[in-house]
Amino acid sequence: MEGKIDVHHHYLPEEIVASQRKGPPVPRWSPPVSSEYMDTVGARTAILSFPITFVFDGEEGRAVARQVNEYAAQVRDQDPKRFGFFAAIPSLLDPENALLEIRHAFDHLQADGVMLLARYGDAYLGHPSFTRIWEELNRRCAVVLLPRGARFNQYVDPTVAEFPQETTNTALDMIMNNTLRDFPSCKVILSHAGGTLPYLIRRASALIPTFAAHLNPPPKPAHEILEDFRAFYFDLALSSSAYTLDLLLQHVPHNHILYGSDFPFAPTLATAAFARELDEYPMDEETREMIYWKNARALFPRLQKQ
Repeated sequence: MEGKIDVHHHYLPEEIVASQRKGPPVPRWSPPVSSEYMDTVGARTAILSFPITFVFDGEEGRAVARQVNEYAAQVRDQDPKRFGFFAAIPSLLDPENALLEIRHAFDHLQADGVMLLARYGDAYLGHPSFTRIWEELNRRCAVVLLPRGARFNQYVDPTVAEFPQETTNTALDMIMNNTLRDFPSCKVILSHAGGTLPYLIRRASALIPTFAAHLNPPPKPAHEILEDFRAFYFDLALSSSAYTLDLLLQHVPHNHILYGSDFPFAPTLATAAFARELDEYPMDEETREMIYWKNARALFPRLQKQ
């Protein structure tokens, strides 16, 4: 069997991160560190993403996005079978510069996709103010990774519940605003198995049409909410235990499930343990190959040629 393709694998270039004195503490990282970890969990390719764009605003955010994207392209070029990357994009609240970076990332750096946050300010990704961004991404048939939100709770690490719930919030916002229907060429990956979305989607499809029936226009019907839920892709970063896999494999198309690790931001002991649970989870060989590498290879045209 071919090695896994890790679609949720972060990079933290030390020379860039060290120059910024804000945001949460970050683990030490380098391409050899990633390669060593990939060998441990049986991954052959990692699609890199920069996880801390949310701590940079304004001109600094634009500069950091360009720096890390140029860096990631160099890492990819040095070993294109080993690495790809999702481009970091400045805040969507600054749409002109966000569009400039999207165009630069695809036209000049040949990025494999882009990473967006779950929320910018008070707006989730289905908000009409982001229509121009989605139009550009749709035109490019872009793969879009949605990793997390940007809020923190001082008592509970946000990786426990905050990030997955923000993923759920933005996914529901996109469903109810028809983002995937209006921009069907975009392939949107929800990190961490969609957060709590698989658990809550039936509740949402039952309650939203009822509670919002008085609105004009009325909300979409339950069957359309469920259809849009199944249009997302779901990575398994920190989410490949039997608790989650039982739910996903029963309710999500098997060709929409992808391997992901969340390395190195999540503790290696935890990410490696989830990888082992995935390896040990009983499933037929065809489904296993789809999750490990076939589904990801179908998403990224560059990998199909390797």
